[in-house]
Amino acid sequence: MRSFSNFPCIDVVSPQRLARAGFYFTGEADKVQCFSCNQTVENWRRGDAPVQRHHRVSPNCKYLCCTHLLPSQHAALSGSYDEEAEDLEYRLRTGEIVDNSTYPRTPHMCREDDRLKTFEKWPSSVPVRPRQLAQAGLYYLDVQDRVQCFCCGGVLGGWEPQDEPWKEHERHFPNCFFILGHDVGNIPSELPPESANHSHTYMESFEDRLRSFASVPHPIDPERLARAGFYTEGVQDRVICFKCGGGLKDWQSDEEPWEEHAKYYPG
Repeated sequence: MRSFSNFPCIDVVSPQRLARAGFYFTGEADKVQCFSCNQTVENWRRGDAPVQRHHRVSPNCKYLCCTHLLPSQHAALSGSYDEEAEDLEYRLRTGEIVDNSTYPRTPHMCREDDRLKTFEKWPSSVPVRPRQLAQAGLYYLDVQDRVQCFCCGGVLGGWEPQDEPWKEHERHFPNCFFILGHDVGNIPSELPPESANHSHTYMESFEDRLRSFASVPHPIDPERLARAGFYTEGVQDRVICFKCGGGLKDWQSDEEPWEEHAKYYPG
């Protein structure tokens, strides 16, 4: 791909497809050469298919035969040839893109409410809320604090107080179709926050909530925040209610936690 930085016919034929067909730019006019068979092709015109022209000059190229095309496609090159379809199949085979028909990996966990149910035995010492995990596409594996994505199948664990499930999911599995926003059949929770979180006792005690602020600076007195039901996961000045799951941030030093809580989450 880097060899095509000065290729004069970028608007005529795609450097990406030339490179996938095994070609690199020689630097002469619009001549390209295969790295494997050393055959050259030039005089490119709009609509040309690099793989097809490669095959014409070098039908026995090992790269072309063994890496790029399936045996069934060779016959097609002599007749009608769909470069779009061939290019898609190549990228699927090499892992450049993923066939979304294989997702989700765990179809029976498409419903967020079903994922929530798996957290009945979630360790109360783990500093991440089941509701947040379920919303991020994760369900509990009943092993320590390990969870798995219903879509990509990625497994996460070793949760720390500052971790946010969605961000950790994205950081470790950036190509997950659920994270990327594809329609993979996810069904959001139909339960209200209180019901969805009924089995979760993490941060229920005032002492636990207060301890969460131990090394986290905050413009509001931590004791007042903890008494109002809030704890922190260490993300800026954001606090979360242990009961309803509501979060608040951007605090001003003169604000009263109880009043702000009731103002934004009256239920």
